[in-house]
Amino acid sequence: MAVCLCQGRSYTVSEKQLLKIHGLLPPAVLTQDDEVRIALLNVERCATELDKYIYLMDLLARNERLFYRVIMDNVETMLPIIYTPTVGLACQNFGLLYRHPQ
Repeated sequence: MAVCLCQGRSYTVSEKQLLKIHGLLPPAVLTQDDEVRIALLNVERCATELDKYIYLMDLLARNERLFYRVIMDNVETMLPIIYTPTVGLACQNFGLLYRHPQ
């Protein structure tokens, strides 16, 4: 059985018990739709496009499935953030934004 360990808060109680991670994650169980909604609210709260880019790259590092779901469900609004022109600004500020290798 293949197990994905990148579901964040989307694990059901039975999945948490099967993987022996019950108690290691927050007790709330959210659907991926709920997590997408929360991620979009967090993106909207960011003051600048660069802050939105930083948040999304952090999301990619933490929860790849959620990142791609957010992008695919909101291509028109997310593409300018993760691609031109914001990524050009991120490249100019790479030394300030670098957190960990990918």
